[in-house]
Amino acid sequence: MSKEVLLWRQLDHANVLPFLGINTELFSPSFCIVSPWMSNGDIVSYAKNSSLNLSTKLEHTIQIAEGLFYLHELDPPVVHGDIKGANILISDDRRCCLADFGLSVLDTQSMNPTHTASVQGSLRWLAPEFINPTPLPNAGRLTSRDIYAFGCTVFEILTGRPPFSHHNLDISVAIDVLKGVRPVLPPVCRSQRRCFQVSPYDVGLMLG
Repeated sequence: MSKEVLLWRQLDHANVLPFLGINTELFSPSFCIVSPWMSNGDIVSYAKNSSLNLSTKLEHTIQIAEGLFYLHELDPPVVHGDIKGANILISDDRRCCLADFGLSVLDTQSMNPTHTASVQGSLRWLAPEFINPTPLPNAGRLTSRDIYAFGCTVFEILTGRPPFSHHNLDISVAIDVLKGVRPVLPPVCRSQRRCFQVSPYDVGLMLG
């Protein structure tokens, strides 16, 4: 958690959940991270409960892209590492905020490709190079990891279902992904479809 604190406390963007501090008394001798209470919950629950139309859902995906663009444009870039609907919280003013930086890494951070941080993450949102038993060197540091997960999150927001929801077992998802199967996005998401390319589309280009 200390790594998460050191990284998160440096971030400042409208689409990143603010870091307020740490509390050392509540769970002593451990500590907990303090952030604003987001009463609207995560983006998927919010979209379902509020019956959002397609246009509003797409506006929210743009906000997520803006948060990712901010992270990836930092020097050095920050890889979130676990982008999915459950980690996108909605503020009181209906704004998407990226949360949960527990798997985040700096893009210049030295990392052995077998290190656990390079393969952790929610499998249904995980890019194929992180599922492959022979991953690319330093794959855990690539911002492309977030881009692929963003595409899966767009699918999740638009459909209300997690990627590959027709599979009950993660191993079945892994087999499909390694075969080249990807979540199917509607025609209106032409730019977002490029998230699933071998060389993923730069999230900044989606913002025009």
